[in-house]
Parts: sequence; C-alpha cells; structure tokens
Amino acid sequence: MYGSIEFGGTKIKCASFDENGKVIDDCWIDTGKPQENLEKIGEFYKKNPVKSLGVGAFGPIDLNENSKTYGFIQNTPKKLWVNYDLLGNLKKQVCQNIKIVTDVGLSLIGEANKGAGENLNSSLYLTIGTGIGGAYIQNGKLLNGFSHPEMGHINIKRFKDDDFKSICTYHEDCLEGLACGPSIHKRLGKNPKEADINEKAFRISANYIAQGIYTYTLVLRPEIVIIGGGLINKEGFIEMIREEFDKIKGAYLEITPSEKYIVKPKLKNDSALVGGYLLAKSL
Repeated sequence: MYGSIEFGGTKIKCASFDENGKVIDDCWIDTGKPQENLEKIGEFYKKNPVKSLGVGAFGPIDLNENSKTYGFIQNTPKKLWVNYDLLGNLKKQVCQNIKIVTDVGLSLIGEANKGAGENLNSSLYLTIGTGIGGAYIQNGKLLNGFSHPEMGHINIKRFKDDDFKSICTYHEDCLEGLACGPSIHKRLGKNPKEADINEKAFRISANYIAQGIYTYTLVLRPEIVIIGGGLINKEGFIEMIREEFDKIKGAYLEITPSEKYIVKPKLKNDSALVGGYLLAKSL
C-alpha cells in the first residue's frame, strides 16, 4: 500500500491507497502538538502499513535535500512546530521511504495529474485559507529554487482607503496578510461564511488575489490557475476574482477566458491526498 498525508493549518489528513489509487482507509487529526500528532499518525499507519509515503506540509519547510535541516518545519506562525524535524519523525513513525513537498505542492501534483491540469504542460495552484500558498508545475516537475515558492508573501498594491492592519507577522502589505481567510474574518468582524458576498471585504480580497494571479501569470505563464482552500467555496467569490483579474490584465495579455483560466480544483477536497498517493508511488 501507499500512504499520503496532508498537514494543514487546522487538520492533518492521512490515507492509505492500493496499487490502483483506491483509498483503503483514512483519518483526520486536529493539528495540535507535534509529538501528539505524530503518535496518532503512527497509530494509523501501524493499522495500515505502507511501503512509501507522500507528504505535503505547511511551511516554510526546508526542502533542500543537501541541507542539514532537510524536512524541518522552519519559521512557521504555528509556534509549536518551529524547527520541528517532520521528516525524521515521520520516518520513525511510518516508514523510511518518504518524499515531502509543501501542502499546496501536493495538491498541485494531484490536480496536474488527475484533475483540472491534466494533459497540460503547466499549472499553478493557489490555496486561499488560513494562509495563502502557491505552487507551480511544468512538465511534471514542481518549481523549487533554493527552497519552495512563497507566493502568499508578495507585495500587493492596496486600495487607497484600505488601512487594514495586515495579519502577517512579517509583512505589512503581503497577499496573505491582506487577503487570506482570517484577514477577511477580521475585516468583517464575523465568519465569512455568514457574510453577504457583496460586503466590501470580499471585493478587496478578490482584487488582491487577482493582483497576485496577474503577477504569477506574467512571470510563469501557466496554462491554468487552480484555486483551492475553504474561502474559494464562498458562493460568488471565484467569479469576483475573475472580474478583478480581467480589469487588471486589460488587453495586455492574450490568454484563455478567465472562467476557464481561473478554476476550482476538479478533485475538490481530495487533491492533496491524491497527490500524496502519486508522489509515494513515484518513489
């Protein structure tokens, strides 16, 4: 069997798959204290032993295989996980044959191979949730330099009257700090699920996300942009992002119409777990 784990901001999803990609068993664990979480993961895979494991982790995470801290969670806002040896502890709890990428990278592997990006040479995945993260894949390979991309922390041009205090502890004007789920919650003073889509907070966030997509489009020229994360399920929100994107790009870029260019994940909530299976099977 093959294993797949998605480490998210609030939930950790584990699954085991057979050779053909059928889910044999799965479980969800609330993201909490690292050692307690890893013990529960170990218990799951003792019942479902696997020969290899594909993992997607929230970041920043060291993905340089030549680094002494390869597989370590780095300076994350989740303070209990800072400098945690995730890869080393997974090897102790699950198996030795493990490949690790970012959580958004894992979702993109799933979508590029079995979802919205299937049969395309290039795809970009953006997740809008607790934070904002992005990944890009071309010809089957994830983009990484000395480390993984940090697409959520690019600078954004604010609306003139937007004096909102960024929720990012590192940047005053980054995409994540101004447009992620918790920032919209703070702007609204209530859960975005309960708010009217016509509230100004949604339009501001949609514009900032569209700015980000325009920047990624200019630099990477992906054939499709897939947006996941809880916030994208808000009715009317992806349409608003497309409207803002069309205003920003104007006539400069000749690309696919935005309703086909900016899309939701085809695999819905299973993108990352499918990606983990594919990653594990590739080892």
